Amino acid sequence: MKRPMVDSLRNIWAKIRNFVEKYPVVIAAIVIYLYYLLTSISLFRRPEVNKTFLDYLMEFDSLFFLWLAAAALLQVQKIRKAYKKEEEQRRSIERAFDRQQIYSTLVSDITMLLQDSVNNPLAIISVTTQEIRRRFETDKDIIRYLDRIDGAMKRIHNTIRDIQSYEAQKLIESTQDMINKKPN
Repeated sequence: MKRPMVDSLRNIWAKIRNFVEKYPVVIAAIVIYLYYLLTSISLFRRPEVNKTFLDYLMEFDSLFFLWLAAAALLQVQKIRKAYKKEEEQRRSIERAFDRQQIYSTLVSDITMLLQDSVNNPLAIISVTTQEIRRRFETDKDIIRYLDRIDGAMKRIHNTIRDIQSYEAQKLIESTQDMINKKPN
């Protein structure tokens, strides 16, 4: 029985808090003018003939403090919003950085796998072509075929190296973009 009432009170409190956060100027104005109204009513209840300017000033003295309190409230709210925005931006950068680290690790693992899987057979092919080259130095057709094999092996090796350097450069550029990103 109590639970629905507590939930409804929480909902009402959440709506009030949301309204206060959205419209702090309106809330400050309402409080100030309600105080002004109550003070004015109190002033006119006690009609005194000999009121001086100081009497009126003393009647409304806390009105000035209310204005200062409202200004302070607005500044605190502005600072809280800026802090919240900064915190969201920091989290966003952290998430992007984490994604970049995962991406970098993945690319590094893939290129290492490619290097192990491809460079080892390429080394065997290279040693074999050198041996064949030594045995058949005088046969120009075989040397021409071996040159083509050597050229293809260099292209494969360079491609793997280019993939690794391209991904490293891409990672550096995206990290620099993340750092240089200006806050909104």
